[in-house]
Amino acid sequence: MGRQPNTKPLGKFVVRKKDVDAAGKVFVYISYSVKSKTKEKSTEIKILLTQWDALNQKIVKHPDAKRLNNKLAAIKRRIDEAIEAYEGVITPEVLRKLLDGETIGRPSPQKIDFIQYARDINERRYNNNKIGYSVYYNSTLYLNKFAKFIESKFGVDSIPITELTKDIIDEYKDERMGKVCQATLNKEIVPIIKAIDNAVKNGLIEPSRFGDLDELYIGQSRSYGDKVDEDETSIHHLTHEQMTKFIEYYPKAKYNRQREFMDMFLFAFHACGLRVSDIATLEWEHINFENRRMKKVLVKGKNAHEILLNRYAIAILEKWKAMNRNPRFVFDLLPADFQFTDGEKKDYEKRLKNKIGSKNRLLQTSLNDIGKKIGLDFGLSMHVARHTFAVWALNNGVSLHLVSRLLGHKSIMATEKNYAKFLDETVDDVIENRATFEGCLPKVFDQE
Repeated sequence: MGRQPNTKPLGKFVVRKKDVDAAGKVFVYISYSVKSKTKEKSTEIKILLTQWDALNQKIVKHPDAKRLNNKLAAIKRRIDEAIEAYEGVITPEVLRKLLDGETIGRPSPQKIDFIQYARDINERRYNNNKIGYSVYYNSTLYLNKFAKFIESKFGVDSIPITELTKDIIDEYKDERMGKVCQATLNKEIVPIIKAIDNAVKNGLIEPSRFGDLDELYIGQSRSYGDKVDEDETSIHHLTHEQMTKFIEYYPKAKYNRQREFMDMFLFAFHACGLRVSDIATLEWEHINFENRRMKKVLVKGKNAHEILLNRYAIAILEKWKAMNRNPRFVFDLLPADFQFTDGEKKDYEKRLKNKIGSKNRLLQTSLNDIGKKIGLDFGLSMHVARHTFAVWALNNGVSLHLVSRLLGHKSIMATEKNYAKFLDETVDDVIENRATFEGCLPKVFDQE
């Protein structure tokens, strides 16, 4: 199976109630964890325990709060930049040195395992919101397959970055071509090429060793480079048969929490393909039960979005309303006191991501487990609900323009780029049944 991805550690500030001194003051520490081990460092800032806002990670009700919060931000920024710049695997000892401000030289390329390096790049791109969960998950699977190939070839599931060659990648492609189609294989090598590109840019691989990376893809009919909208790289959707299996699994789910996640998936589907960020931030005040309408500002596009909710979406909302789990947020993925307006816009987005991050991963993991149980050959995620709505709508004759509006896209170009290939069935139906005009051809052309 290979090693698990090495997540770049994320820092947070903590205070310890047990360390309160006689004056009621405590030191603020910055804390990072890696491989279940936590490393902390004092910021040398001491405040009253009542002056610490743990939820928003900042000092409040202090006469010098602004300056001290700026100092905390500077400390965290320095450490985050050092972690981001470090090209090797972050071990607890490396983390300790980075927290202490020690200058750590770039690890020798001979000591860097390429597969682990590729997993780190994949993880980093997901944490930085450059790819969605489905792309991250599928890329993890693709790298696991490459690790198995390396293990079968060399006896170990790792290879030094200095020993990876174009011939090895070509050999891997030859093996996979007997099992998957060309388009699928091109997707499978995306995370490998992304890692090579990153290694070249950071001086770990000589540019001449691989040359033009686009040539590693099979055929040139489609580019899988940076121009691809990576949130939509893999358009997986449920067929009607697969959706039926999903519904049939609902009463069989072992845990109530799993059924709750299925509720969120189905609501996302019935509410015109809502993203998981909008599921998390959906508030009761966004819902008008009398008029069956939902009105909210979408998280990703920041645009106002209003739709009519069908009876299935309303039924799910009625169930959650009766549960009375959260007085503010419908699906209880955020605490009722979460603030959207504190600090700068980027701070809110980061806090939102961090707040729903662990629950989002649990949600996605649970859905993926359900997907396996119903026999899917791809990872089931919340984004699959969005894709399923879009594809079904298009093939039910809904225009691309209306689908774009229902999805909340700012431009129809984004919708067309992602879903154009699913238009064939609709276009054929139009030509066959709605764009055939009788009496517009001389009779000489009539077939006997």
